[in-house]
Amino acid sequence: MSFADKLNDLVSYPPVNEPRPTRENWGFTQEYAPHDPFTRTITATTGQRLDTEDDWTQFVIDNGGALAEGYRVRLVEMRHNTHGWSRAAQGEDAVTSGTWFYRFMVEPLGATTRIEEVIEWVNSRKPAKLPEPEGEAVFHWLAGDLQLGKVDGDGTSGVVERVTASIDAAVEQYKRLRKSRSVGLVHIAWLGDCLEGNVSQNGRNFWRTELTVTEQVRVFRRLMMYSIDAFAAVAPEVQVDVVNGNHDQVQRFQETRADDGHATEAAIAVADALTLNPAAYGHVKIFVPNKDESYITREIGTSIITMAHGHQWRNGKAFEWWKGQSFNLQAPGSSHFLFHGHEHQFSINSNKERVRICVPTYESESTWWRHKTGDQAKTGGLVLITLNGEFSDMGIV
Repeated sequence: MSFADKLNDLVSYPPVNEPRPTRENWGFTQEYAPHDPFTRTITATTGQRLDTEDDWTQFVIDNGGALAEGYRVRLVEMRHNTHGWSRAAQGEDAVTSGTWFYRFMVEPLGATTRIEEVIEWVNSRKPAKLPEPEGEAVFHWLAGDLQLGKVDGDGTSGVVERVTASIDAAVEQYKRLRKSRSVGLVHIAWLGDCLEGNVSQNGRNFWRTELTVTEQVRVFRRLMMYSIDAFAAVAPEVQVDVVNGNHDQVQRFQETRADDGHATEAAIAVADALTLNPAAYGHVKIFVPNKDESYITREIGTSIITMAHGHQWRNGKAFEWWKGQSFNLQAPGSSHFLFHGHEHQFSINSNKERVRICVPTYESESTWWRHKTGDQAKTGGLVLITLNGEFSDMGIV
């Protein structure tokens, strides 16, 4: 299967048959929103009782209410008249029967994740025979700046190819290192700009995206599940951290909380689903920033690590940001490591007690940057081992 075909699979969704509206069904009316022809209010009278969202959706479709991709049917009002008058067809005599009155809203999903799909994936997973934990060292696979949906270079299909190949290579590296290192825990970190989004440069770059925001979220969610499945099958414990980048922000025309982002919402949906199959995923834990926080600081194995995207400071000024956090006794002040992205190139610097690491990008290029400078970054994810505040076995995969 080509990677273009894989991309099509990743953005696929269950299509619906959309019959054309008819004027003959006067028990079903649609009032359209003036700003959006796909948004509407539907009022309907029927003898059917409709209990679930699937029931509402099928009822709307069966009666000629087309449902565009990225839209849902939401129940607004439901009333039952046990002695309502109704006619089977125009001109026939009215009869007394139980009648249900409904009002539905057809509205955009926005960036809402289809948790049902994740649940189906999770429930299909069989428990793996896992090795016993062997030691306190931690194996890390760090990824950032996927910018899924961006057309630059070889586009989303190229990013998907590199990410999946990187995950596969990281798993093989973990299995090799376990033979010579005291490694148990696997740590996966998604360090932001997982999506291209639509808010950067006040939305001016949105034309240069090949996926809608909901499709970008869908691809990222499935890549996240791919990484979890790959490591959950071979590691006794897997921990996953996800932070939002500036491209992952939901909106900018009004500032919302720092934790309000597409990447972390996708992670929360996956985390919710994993709890439904503890036999297969009980050894996997997912972490996102606390309310109104943009980074995570926590102990992973025997090292304390801060994970941020990197848009919190100017390029090259991570140590200055870290010093300010430390001076004012914020959580990053206790960290041995700062892992981040945003700068689209691998870099590392340190002093005696602190190590700052910027991960590479997964996009093949930023076209405007190539035009301006000729520069293209090395791509891939980063693997390393940490133990007691020290690191080893670092490489790009």
